[in-house]
Amino acid sequence: MPEALDMLENPTLVEVLLCIVSGKDYSSAIAKALKKSQPTVTEQLKQLESAQLVNALGRKQALSFEVNWDMLLQVFYDVVFDILELREEYFSGIDLKRITRSSLEGIVPRILFKDFLKEYFSTVQDLGGKRKGFDEIIFSFFVAIERLDERDWKKLLNQYQLDGVNLRDVANVVGFEICAVEETALTGLIMTREEPNKK
Repeated sequence: MPEALDMLENPTLVEVLLCIVSGKDYSSAIAKALKKSQPTVTEQLKQLESAQLVNALGRKQALSFEVNWDMLLQVFYDVVFDILELREEYFSGIDLKRITRSSLEGIVPRILFKDFLKEYFSTVQDLGGKRKGFDEIIFSFFVAIERLDERDWKKLLNQYQLDGVNLRDVANVVGFEICAVEETALTGLIMTREEPNKK
């Protein structure tokens, strides 16, 4: 698990992993999609395989790969639960104790995050942008949930049969982690720079 976490901090390796999620499972297809050399992709696939994030499948003309969803989703749920535990004291209006590690799978079903990762890779390919580590993608996923307009929020809940209250609570806490410290620091900076009131 620690090796998997280290690998998932590397945006380059995450990009290869997401390419496999999208359905490109041969090193040559991955290299073409990511505009990389095949030897580079082959080495990156070996790293992901050694961390048990991908599995090599039987040899035909070439070796193909599949995502080890059990490992990847374990990392996802562990990261989210660690944040919930870390920030519990800041959310007195949200009873985080009712959310256990195992209940997270009911709040954010595996299929939702898997579908999101497929769509995310496709969208990044179309729009470009900064490559992200896996934890950044997790944080951004929950911020995006928070920012959905009411119509899309209801569609999401209906399509995946989600508990909106619990999902919103988890999204609020994880969203808080993205920039709460920075907002507090900025507010503190502004307060220390204010001119004293003149009498």
